[in-house]
Amino acid sequence: MKQLGDKQLIVLCRKGDERAFGELYGRYRLQLYSYLNRLLPRQEHLVDDMFQQTWIKVFDGLDKYVDDRKFISWLYRIAHNLVVDHIRREVRRPTVELDERLPAETEPVWKNMDKAAVSGALERAIETLSLEQREVVMLRRRGVAFKDIAGIQNSTLNTVLGRMHYAVKHLRRWFESWEDEVKLPAGAE
Repeated sequence: MKQLGDKQLIVLCRKGDERAFGELYGRYRLQLYSYLNRLLPRQEHLVDDMFQQTWIKVFDGLDKYVDDRKFISWLYRIAHNLVVDHIRREVRRPTVELDERLPAETEPVWKNMDKAAVSGALERAIETLSLEQREVVMLRRRGVAFKDIAGIQNSTLNTVLGRMHYAVKHLRRWFESWEDEVKLPAGAE
């Protein structure tokens, strides 16, 4: 089964082959779980619920899967919809107001800092983004094309590009305020 492509496995799944579904699950379970963890940081129980609900929807919807899309994009789209529906029902997140001024082009303080500290700060900064912006950033970090992200988010390419633009601006502002709080070791300037 491991040598079969996704489309072949889906054909077998549609015929009731449980091993084929198990193979698809094995291929994408870690990617999906990671994706959900990034969308819902520090919400392990909710991630587990969304993970299970996604696979149930995939199993129930395999007859609706269209072969011209990548399976992983379809899988992410289902997960995305479940998360958005949950947030609409349960949580009202305030929107982030963005400053239209571009930050001054100066060398960042964090350039000479420990990579682990900067990486941790970046993860915290990404968590402050809206769900849609966070998802675009996360998928781009995984190498997903903007066009595919538009399909996952059921948005236009321009909307996705705009979300990325505003996410980057927000992250720059977040890092500017974070730099003000960071105490640099002597001689690091």
